Amino acid sequence: MPDTNLTPEHIDFYERFESFWAAPSGERVAELIAPDAKIHFTGAEIMTGAAYATWMAETLSSMENMTVTPLDCAGNGDMLYIAWEASADIYGSRRTYRGVDRFRLENGKAVEEHVIFDSAVLTPEGAVGVEE
Repeated sequence: MPDTNLTPEHIDFYERFESFWAAPSGERVAELIAPDAKIHFTGAEIMTGAAYATWMAETLSSMENMTVTPLDCAGNGDMLYIAWEASADIYGSRRTYRGVDRFRLENGKAVEEHVIFDSAVLTPEGAVGVEE
């Protein structure tokens, strides 16, 4: 983590983010995300942190062999930006894509998260848009 603007809270959260993706589960979302947080996820409706835990459990079960590797991070006040690379078996082929999560932190938990990536990777071949 080369960013010299990182606070101890940023570093702690980043390390817990890495730990989460080393063994992800819906139950572990609460280690990072406050239950009443507002989650903005590309291709999905805004949801609470509690709903995100359920959604994450479903996503992990539907995206076989999903991995997320944190690549870098930057901090600015109560904001933390984490760049990552994900890979998963989606619609019968291995797809790899990159994105950025922007977290607003309070007391060690995210109270807001924007997950930003090109959602076209989630589209079945030949289809237009993300399938619900």
